[in-house]
Amino acid sequence: MKYCPNYSVMSCLIFLLLFSHSLSAFEKLSINIEQIDSKEWQLKDISFSLTELHQHTQQLVLSIRQLSLPEPFQNINLFDVRCMSFSWQENKINCRKGEATLKFIHSSPFAFSFSITEQLSHFNIQNLKLAKGRLSVSAKQIGKNWSVNIKSKGLQLKGLKSLLSKIELTNIDISKGYINADIEWIGNDNGLTKLIVNSNAQHISLQANEGRLVTESLNINFDVLAKYKNGVWQWQNSNKINQGELYIDPVYIEIKDEALTLKSQGVLDKNGNIIIHQARLNHPGVIDLNIDGVIQQKAEFRIDSASVSADIKDLENFTAQYISPFVEQTTFEGINLKGQLHTKIEVIQSKLHQLSVDFLNLVVTDDKKRIAIDNAGGIVNWSIASDFLTPSTIHWDLLHIRAIPIEAGQLKFLLKNKSIQLLEQTSIPLLGGVMEINQFNWHRQKNDEPKVFFEGGISHVSLQQLSNVFGWTPLSGKISGYIPGVHYENKTLTVNGELSVNVFDGIIKIKKLASSGLFTDFSRFYMDMEIDNLDLHVITQKFEVGGMEGRVSGYINNLYLENWEPVTFYAWLGTPENDNSRHRISQKAVQNIASIGGGGAADVLSRGFLRFFDTFGYDKLGFGCYLHQGVCQLMGVEAAEQGYYIVKGGGLPRIDVVGYNPQVDWKVLMQRLSRITATDEIVVQ
Repeated sequence: MKYCPNYSVMSCLIFLLLFSHSLSAFEKLSINIEQIDSKEWQLKDISFSLTELHQHTQQLVLSIRQLSLPEPFQNINLFDVRCMSFSWQENKINCRKGEATLKFIHSSPFAFSFSITEQLSHFNIQNLKLAKGRLSVSAKQIGKNWSVNIKSKGLQLKGLKSLLSKIELTNIDISKGYINADIEWIGNDNGLTKLIVNSNAQHISLQANEGRLVTESLNINFDVLAKYKNGVWQWQNSNKINQGELYIDPVYIEIKDEALTLKSQGVLDKNGNIIIHQARLNHPGVIDLNIDGVIQQKAEFRIDSASVSADIKDLENFTAQYISPFVEQTTFEGINLKGQLHTKIEVIQSKLHQLSVDFLNLVVTDDKKRIAIDNAGGIVNWSIASDFLTPSTIHWDLLHIRAIPIEAGQLKFLLKNKSIQLLEQTSIPLLGGVMEINQFNWHRQKNDEPKVFFEGGISHVSLQQLSNVFGWTPLSGKISGYIPGVHYENKTLTVNGELSVNVFDGIIKIKKLASSGLFTDFSRFYMDMEIDNLDLHVITQKFEVGGMEGRVSGYINNLYLENWEPVTFYAWLGTPENDNSRHRISQKAVQNIASIGGGGAADVLSRGFLRFFDTFGYDKLGFGCYLHQGVCQLMGVEAAEQGYYIVKGGGLPRIDVVGYNPQVDWKVLMQRLSRITATDEIVVQ
């Protein structure tokens, strides 16, 4: 017989055996089949012989040389079978004592038995030695119902991989570990109806996917129960990692004292939807995660709906294990979290629909000193729905943004879709003063650009504390101001009102503040500034320019900067009208002022009797600049015969400081000013 197409192997054998029953007068029957074909597989070189036909029991010898399967499997050498106690009757075939070997794994002989009738058939393999362990297989068919049970004990994974080396399913390097399993399939002539898996793997050490998956001495329990009824699969499973080390690039987990568990139950319905009734991941001391929802995966993968909740009792441990590996070499690297967190997430049609994050005892530190939070708490609620009205509140004991400390405060706001709205006016202590926030709105527009409005102000913020924070020369005074409106839209910032700074016993007012392209590679900045009655004595105590007494007022109008470099402005600073304060100026201040305008006061001081005086009287002083195309047009308090007076002398002893250069390059002027403020000493010859 050359071919046995369109039948199962067992059907062909039963046919041959029934046929051989009519030949019982013969002593021996031998049949060779070259090939049996099916749609998905092919058997080759089948040898069948039956001896002692005249006896009540016979001996059966069966050999199948090769099984061909679809990719990725290759041709597999099958088995040799010998049945020492074999009998058949009209509707019954029995092998009570059989022995076989599996050629494709070079197995030792193992015992088997089978019985075939029209209504009841069974098959058993006992104690097959495999991969330094043992395997038993039993199968049973009663009418239209059938079951298959496989039990394994101590199967070495490394040995299994070498036995199955011809089946290149995945690139796995296994160094040690074994598996015990009890697997049962139950079904009928319509297919599988029930699957039960109870297994555990011990001391598993392997590498896969070029080192992206690594385990070391991992102990795992894996249990599954799945049932099929009326076109619907119901399942429940439990996975438990009892101990060992697991690396799934880039996450590393070490399990020591308490097991990591993953449990789930749900349904696969007729339409291919996966309905998750509950899925729970519990990593003790790290996270307790619960999920339920519906996933469509037949036409396209889509999350129809899902609810996710997570309890994190130790944020430090959680971020170290599950977050930090993903943020290395990103903006968030170096940020460390401590505290507790509970979150709920709702997903509809694969889109985030609603979010709630409740946090307690939150502490944030940053290795790069960008932000720090001490003992924060609150709840943040967000929804994509336009009618969402659940507020959010956050509070903190201390907040650092860069080097700026912000004392204890609280915010209440509404967070929905692409907008943030402050719900209550709030006062936040800041650098000895108060920051008032009366109104704040943020909205992301269709072009993904934000639109922002702010109303509020600051009151009595300490300039001394601010200068200490930024490492500036210590300043004295307060910053106060009310801002009726700050608008940011289309990369343009506009400030209504003015900001008042009480400094140097006077007032500086900032007006018409605006900016465009603020967060781009080409930022532009506009401003007017009014300077009113500053005390020169206080100023010159703070900067190394030489001692001066008197008052100054002035302005900076139409200041325009590109990328924080001045392009144009019109500035003036000088003695105000009707200033009755004492006017004195030191030798050091005279020389420094003269160096700005190219004056010759230094020569007068070095040659005449004026060198014997430490200070001089003056009537008024003033200095102005109109910047245009990189050149500063200089001016003084009044014109001189040659040049302009920067300092107009008055009283005894008196001295004039005259500037002779009407124009100076802006960068040169900045260099002169930097030299003045950088030195402590002045040499008078």
